Amino acid sequence: MNSVAIVLVLLCLVIGGCSSPRHGLDSCLAAPGSEAVVSSLRYRIRTDAGKPAAHEVDRFMERAAALWTPLFGVPDPLALPLEVRLHRDPADLVKILASQRLTPRATGLYLPTPTPAIHVACWGGEPGHPYRTLLHEGTHQFVHLGAGYREPGRPTAVPPRQTLPLWLNEGLASYFEAAFVTPDLLQPGRPDPARLAELQDALRRGKGPPLTKLLDKRYGETFASLDYAIAWGVVYALMQESPPPWAAGGREWLKTLIDDSRRGWRDPAAATTTASTDQLWWATVTVRTRAAFEAFAAARGLTIPAWEEQWYDWILAHP
Repeated sequence: MNSVAIVLVLLCLVIGGCSSPRHGLDSCLAAPGSEAVVSSLRYRIRTDAGKPAAHEVDRFMERAAALWTPLFGVPDPLALPLEVRLHRDPADLVKILASQRLTPRATGLYLPTPTPAIHVACWGGEPGHPYRTLLHEGTHQFVHLGAGYREPGRPTAVPPRQTLPLWLNEGLASYFEAAFVTPDLLQPGRPDPARLAELQDALRRGKGPPLTKLLDKRYGETFASLDYAIAWGVVYALMQESPPPWAAGGREWLKTLIDDSRRGWRDPAAATTTASTDQLWWATVTVRTRAAFEAFAAARGLTIPAWEEQWYDWILAHP
C-alpha cells in the first residue's frame, strides 16, 4: 500500500469509518447550548440544536402535513400545536428509546404520552435521516391527534384514543415514509424498494403469513420486519391512483374507515361498552376494521384469502 492510500485509510478511521456514513441536518449546531423553540400553523419544534435546525424541521413538517390532511383530516384544535423534539446528540434519543424498552437502533419514535411528541436525533446512519423518520413518526402523530377518537366525557386536555389497528397504523406510516425524495420534494405513492424486495422475497419462498393474521395483531404484540413490509404493501395497493380491479376504490375506502374510527365507529353503544378498558377498545378496533376489510373484498366478489391471492400476484409482478 503506498503512502497516499495509507493516508486515506487513516482519514477514514479518524472521521469515523468510511463504511458507516452519517446522515443528518447540517444546520444542527456542532456544540450544545442553543435551546430553541419554533412554532408555525400546526407545529412546535423544540431543540437543543439551534434555531436554524428548528426552522428547517418546521418547514419540512408543514410540507408533510399537506400529504396527511386529505386522508386524516385537519387535527383537532385541542391537539395543536403538534410537537417535535429534535435532539442534537443521538445519545439523548437512545435514552428515550431505552426508557420505552425499544431498540437503540431505532431512528426515532412518537410518544403519545404524557405530552404527545415525535423524538428524533439530528444525526443517524440511514440515508434520508431525519426526514424519513419524521414522515414515519409524523404519520403516527397525525393518526393519533388528527384521526383519534375523542370519547364523550373524556377531559379535553387528555389526548384522544388511538383508533386504527396496528397493521394500518404502521402500513400508512411506511407508505408516507417512502414519499421522501429530498427535503423539498415529497412524492406520495412511490414504492419503497426495501419493503418491496423483502416482501417479494418472502412471497417467492412461501414465507408470507396469512393476511388475516396481520389484521388481528394488536398493539404490544411482536411486529416483525416482514409484518411492516406486508402492511406497507397492502396500504400501497389500496392507495394506488389507478388501482387494479380488486383494489378499486381503496383510497376512498381508507378515508371512510378513518372517518368512521374518528366518530367512534358511528355506534354510541360500541363506544360506551369499549370505553372502560383498553383491552375491550382494541377488541372493537380489530373486529371493526377486519369486518370493514371483509366488506371491501366482498364488494369486489372476493373473500380476504382470495383478495390476498390477487394482491400477492400483483406484488410479485411489481417492478
